[in-house]
Amino acid sequence: MNRLVRDVFLDLALNLIPTLERHLPDLAFSDADFVALGVRRINTFHPSGRSFLQSARQCEVTGVSLRAYFGAVGSPRRLAMLHELNAALCATLPLRADRFAAFPQLAGRDVLALDGHDIRHATHEPPASLAQGGEKVPDTLTGVFLRDLRTGAARVLAQTQGHQHEWAAVKARPWSDFLWRPHAKGTILVIDPVAVDFAFLRAAKCKASITVITRTKTNLVVREARPLAWDQRARCNQGVLSDERVRFGEPGEFRRIRYQDPESGEVYEFLTTEFHLLPGIIAQLYRLRWDIEKFFDVCEQLLAEARAWGTGPVAAQVQNEFLVLTHNLMLRLSGQLEAEEGIRDQKVEAKYAAALKARQAKARARGRSVSAWVRALRRITRWSSQFTRWLQDAIVHSWEWQAGVAKLRPLMLAYLR
Repeated sequence: MNRLVRDVFLDLALNLIPTLERHLPDLAFSDADFVALGVRRINTFHPSGRSFLQSARQCEVTGVSLRAYFGAVGSPRRLAMLHELNAALCATLPLRADRFAAFPQLAGRDVLALDGHDIRHATHEPPASLAQGGEKVPDTLTGVFLRDLRTGAARVLAQTQGHQHEWAAVKARPWSDFLWRPHAKGTILVIDPVAVDFAFLRAAKCKASITVITRTKTNLVVREARPLAWDQRARCNQGVLSDERVRFGEPGEFRRIRYQDPESGEVYEFLTTEFHLLPGIIAQLYRLRWDIEKFFDVCEQLLAEARAWGTGPVAAQVQNEFLVLTHNLMLRLSGQLEAEEGIRDQKVEAKYAAALKARQAKARARGRSVSAWVRALRRITRWSSQFTRWLQDAIVHSWEWQAGVAKLRPLMLAYLR
């Protein structure tokens, strides 16, 4: 019998559930049903949980009660199970092509981007205490995510509570949570300049062997600077202006790299605790931090969930875990479609190539050039909204695999007209 697209999409996640430490068997509302229902909710657009559950019942997808469903969404045990499931799934995602193959210095090292993303609180969220003593319902709450810059997979790192700042939520996590693989050595963490936190930078390196790449801030005062030798002829060092070992008013030595974008002429300053990589590699890894912003675009625009699923940080993080689970399963499905059916989102690739050609012509007219690494290290998530809508329809309408693949092929060749 021809399998459904929905079953192929969910298969890996559902097969992993019985292996999880936090899984409980023989529940009336099973973990497998909870996961299948959560992924379905991410892939449909409903203004509330009640609306979604009514639709799922009418489609005879579930018979779970409202109380049992919302109890599961707010369950710390289910949250821990989802977090464990995402970690297990990330470990199984195949690496189709190593985008860092040109940088052998990165072999065996995890390269992660970290950032926060906001959603609106649930409608009935109770007020949280302010530092000044009053109470107010926060406008939004922030989930903090990690994204693997090799595979594109994502994971949830932390969740803010009340009016907590996202960086406070990050620093409250144990160092083991920052590692993509248990006991990994030499992890590189790329973060935005909000985190020029010298104590964090030092502790990450000393306690967890994590080196951090970020940008400098204008109010940083350098107390001492010593130039470092670097190879100006190396291809990857194109655009590097200087490489220095610096000290600030805080304890410890850091590295500062000045880099000029060959295309725009804009000069950037990077601050890092990584002293072994070539300075040009540092610059390119920071540029790739933008990949996590593209992940947020997918979550916000294509998997639109503008408001938290329930009150409290547990329900919000459950929602974020389902967002990354769905995204990671989409990564796997797109790889499977390419390997087994020869389907790639060719229209997106053609659009990118045309845009890059236009950028190159514009840069040449100004006497500049686009870095070769823009093409060589292009972003990982390359599917269009047409692919996402196809998947949503396939799940809702229970398309069989071959019929669904036939519907997908023309969508990957051209945009709708």
